Amino acid sequence: MVAAPKFKSRFIPQSSPNLTEIRPLPKPQMPLWQKTLLGIQWLSGVAATSALVAVLPLYGWSALSEQQWSQAYNRLESLKRQERELLVSNETLRYRVTQQVQQAPQGLVPQTPQHVLFVPNEGKIAAKTHVERPPVTPPPQRTVNY
Repeated sequence: MVAAPKFKSRFIPQSSPNLTEIRPLPKPQMPLWQKTLLGIQWLSGVAATSALVAVLPLYGWSALSEQQWSQAYNRLESLKRQERELLVSNETLRYRVTQQVQQAPQGLVPQTPQHVLFVPNEGKIAAKTHVERPPVTPPPQRTVNY
């Protein structure tokens, strides 16, 4: 039979405690290859942290530029749509005017070199004292086609 272990109680005073000296264990010497690997590990950690710090602003810039490009592209598409709408309305107006002129000319003159008006520059008008005007001739009755 095995004897039961005796437990020491905290509440029962015991005889004087045994004092032992606690000394730190000596540090074992690391081999050179292990020191080299630890140095490489430390350098790679510094390099990874530096790369992360350098890449974060670049990522932020790319996200910002993508957002600005998207806004500019949407604006461009809006302007293109407005341009198409203006072209359609302009052509519609031209067609309506052409139809009205063909139905009833109402004194409109077809465009010919004899009927082109040139507006002189204001500086030249001030220098001239007399402006010569060509004689006015009645326009021939023609239909206007575009």
